[in-house]
Amino acid sequence: MKTYAAGHKLTLSMLALMLFVPLLSAAASSESLSTMDWPLQPGESISDLSRLIYPKSRHMQQHFIAETIKLNQESQPDLRASTVFEQQHQIQIPSIKALSKKSLPRTAR
Repeated sequence: MKTYAAGHKLTLSMLALMLFVPLLSAAASSESLSTMDWPLQPGESISDLSRLIYPKSRHMQQHFIAETIKLNQESQPDLRASTVFEQQHQIQIPSIKALSKKSLPRTAR
């Protein structure tokens, strides 16, 4: 009987963990889903990257640049849209989904 009770407690503990961990990770990942690490290649700037991601929308390019600079403000206070790195460099960029939600006109929200 003791073995059954111990196994039952273990099963309940595992079930609680299975339910609780996704809730924690969902809260933590909501921020991480809105940003991502991006390796800027040597000779590439944020402006170049914005033109690659949004080739047809100057408005979205500017929005992407502003949000990217804001995301990297703490770690790279001198970062500009035209900053070109001589070697590969990691930056944080906004996800396309998060960026598109922020760029909606106020009437559409």
